[in-house]
Amino acid sequence: MKRRVLILMVLAAGGLACARTATPSPGQPAAPVETGLPAATPTSTAAMTAVWVYYTMAADENMTPVPVERSVPESANEAVLLHSTLKELVKGPTGAEQAAGMTSWFSAETAGTVVAVSAGDGEFTVDVAGWPALIPNASTSAGSRMLLSQMNSTVFQFGFVQKVQYTLNGDCAAFWEWLQMDCHPVTRAEWEAG
Repeated sequence: MKRRVLILMVLAAGGLACARTATPSPGQPAAPVETGLPAATPTSTAAMTAVWVYYTMAADENMTPVPVERSVPESANEAVLLHSTLKELVKGPTGAEQAAGMTSWFSAETAGTVVAVSAGDGEFTVDVAGWPALIPNASTSAGSRMLLSQMNSTVFQFGFVQKVQYTLNGDCAAFWEWLQMDCHPVTRAEWEAG
């Protein structure tokens, strides 16, 4: 009899645990479940998706971007998915990736510098902050080529992106003047031809 009661108690506790950790639909918050137990600190229940971020092999004179995989939360919102991916890019290559010869202007110092990503009329705007002070040498001819090739390759992996505008603190002219160019959106056709 004691064994049967113990088994029932274990099953009941397991049922409560399952009810508390039910996975919500992607993008939807979990509904609170009344269990009579104190609320636990939730762990991430969001589904993750694999994306590419692009860096450059230090030995490659052509600076051809090389993809490496990252995981970001799934999102049906294209701007949110692009923002999550760019946040991974600007963290820079991992120690293992650097040891394998990958290089980038992006590092722990630039993590968190992609301020916002917005979409409108088929064009995405990527707003960044602090780059001229954090990575001043990216404004050289070769430096800007490497930076833009990594950014554009990461952005245009998504078929939904046909055009992207980069801004520095909301200012297109400021971003491109830092790279010694005129303000302009980058189109998929320009990137593919590049």
